[in-house]
Amino acid sequence: MQKFVVVVECAIEFNGKILFIKRPNGVHAGGLLSFPGGKVESNDGGRNINILVNAVKREILEEVGLDLIDPVRFITSSYFIDSNNVHVLDTVFYCNIENSNIEIKPSAREVPEYFWLTADQALIHDNAADWLKHYISCIEREKKITAAL
Repeated sequence: MQKFVVVVECAIEFNGKILFIKRPNGVHAGGLLSFPGGKVESNDGGRNINILVNAVKREILEEVGLDLIDPVRFITSSYFIDSNNVHVLDTVFYCNIENSNIEIKPSAREVPEYFWLTADQALIHDNAADWLKHYISCIEREKKITAAL
């Protein structure tokens, strides 16, 4: 039976722009744009705890210094094998900032650069991989569905 690593990431939107990080060199997808996030850890959950939401909030705090108090919504998940032959289950969330403090304090080790881009800007960015473009499309579709309700 193949085991896999569980990772979470979150598209954080503020005033029509989404927070993207540049992945550090030397890691899977190094140099490419991504949403902030990381691996789920055993201390992210417990009995009757939403481990994925806890993990994504912890990772956002660690990577970019944001303490998300706004709702975090599930968008999609995918499975892939990374460049190190690690099997990965990736879960993508979305958070529209209305109440959280928006001051970014990037981790020097994990976030060499960050950008606030519109979805359209990100879709044409040179360092946007196809998987990121797919996630952006999923988010935009979910936002339209939610707005229509």
